[in-house]
Amino acid sequence: MNLIGNVVGGSVGEHIVIRLKSDSKVDVGDIIKINSGNDDYFGKITNVKIFSSVPEQFIHEIAGQKLEHGYENHLFDREDRFFRIAEAKVLKIMRKNVGFVPPRSIPEYFSQVNVIDSSDFSFMQNNGRIPIGFLRLGTKEMDTFIVKLKGEELISHHILVVATTGKGKSNFAKVFIRGLMMEPNSSAVVFDPHAEYYGEKNIKGLRDHPKKSKVLYFTPRTAEFPGSESLVIHADELNPSDFMGVVNFSDAQVEAMDALYKRAGRKWLAYLINTDMSEIEKSLDSKVMKATIASLKRKVCYAMELEDEREGLVFTTRESINNMSMFKKVINAVMNSKIIIVDTSIIGGESEKLISGAITRRIYNFYRKAKQQNPDYFKQLPETMVLFEEAPRVLGKEALAGGSNVFEKIAREGRKFKVGLCAITQMPHLIPKEILSQMNTKIILGLPSSADRTAVIESAPQNINDESREIQMLDRGEAIITSAFTDFPMPVKIFNFSTILEQDNEQMKEQKTFIVGME
Repeated sequence: MNLIGNVVGGSVGEHIVIRLKSDSKVDVGDIIKINSGNDDYFGKITNVKIFSSVPEQFIHEIAGQKLEHGYENHLFDREDRFFRIAEAKVLKIMRKNVGFVPPRSIPEYFSQVNVIDSSDFSFMQNNGRIPIGFLRLGTKEMDTFIVKLKGEELISHHILVVATTGKGKSNFAKVFIRGLMMEPNSSAVVFDPHAEYYGEKNIKGLRDHPKKSKVLYFTPRTAEFPGSESLVIHADELNPSDFMGVVNFSDAQVEAMDALYKRAGRKWLAYLINTDMSEIEKSLDSKVMKATIASLKRKVCYAMELEDEREGLVFTTRESINNMSMFKKVINAVMNSKIIIVDTSIIGGESEKLISGAITRRIYNFYRKAKQQNPDYFKQLPETMVLFEEAPRVLGKEALAGGSNVFEKIAREGRKFKVGLCAITQMPHLIPKEILSQMNTKIILGLPSSADRTAVIESAPQNINDESREIQMLDRGEAIITSAFTDFPMPVKIFNFSTILEQDNEQMKEQKTFIVGME
């Protein structure tokens, strides 16, 4: 065992205080084991301090002599007088003949403290199915213990991924989606604003995975990606509700949309865009003013990026053919447990929100109706995750100020319908507390901002107040995972996606070689 110190204080629910050995190597985040009578306390280092029994004024004098005169002070009792103290939180207690119990007691004075090794990993339940990284002890990754997440439960209860730029948010997302590809009854819809999930010339993505047949890619750039599906949405596939929460309409404009929908049905948008204003005003036979119609048309065309008012990059006023509908293709892919990636990298912000909202709404409505109309069929449907970046754009306080949208509805009740969110953001403090609290798994990859740390800590499903310092210091790929489905916050070093992609491809080659050899 790696003895690092003895217990010298503490209280239940707060810190255990440990006097450290002079030669011990201890980092914030290290997981420890304290032997005390019949109990083994498993804990985590949350802070390390330096202390001295020498009065402070003498410490200042000694430091001054070293600095100004270069004197070396050879103190015979240096290790006794100058030492380090660690603070730790208790995670679990193993009680002899009982098993694991909640941390409701503290160890005795002078109990020995050791850093855990591979023989102690059994205290961490690891019955998940989706591997995401190695257990991390401080800055050291333990490649003998792989942390796995429970895919289905995590999906429907929502995931929040938070970190500042460069800490590995997208890498985690690709690692997690790669795990979902291995699952027989899980699906995901990924809105990709940076063209990094599917992969491009210099970016490794899911198209490079040996199970890429499970991936369906929608993009406006089909010529660049053979086998991809064209990202085209026809105007007659959109309802007025698709624009709510995306475009700021006046009450008069909302009334005009409703009147147009009653007048022209599925062709309401094409009618609005392609018909003369005076004719529309007459046909509605109401008090809708020409100015209102003109303003409504302008806002709708802007959201759809219809520069020539007929054809845009994604949206078109051409009439759809039912069996070619993108929405139907997405629903069919979800039913078959596929990963759907929607390339929004060359699309404007308003248009991107319109696309993501329209697709997500149809998935949510499909699941909701299936549960109401055919419960047996609903039980067979895969759990589906909707992943999107820059979460405050659709879940932020400003975005929701004008009313609810489909993302908020899923956050509040999606778990009842097997649809969950994976929201990625650098600024969780912009999301309302009620929404943050619905995200029952949080992947925290490093947040220097105090406001963002506070927002995540206060909404976490477990007490991570003591982890604030560690969260601030997390390096790229280092994470703390707090979840309703883990016993305590898990320190993890997330896999590098490119590395596990190479391993998956090598494993597939070995399997093919073995099969050929058998033949």
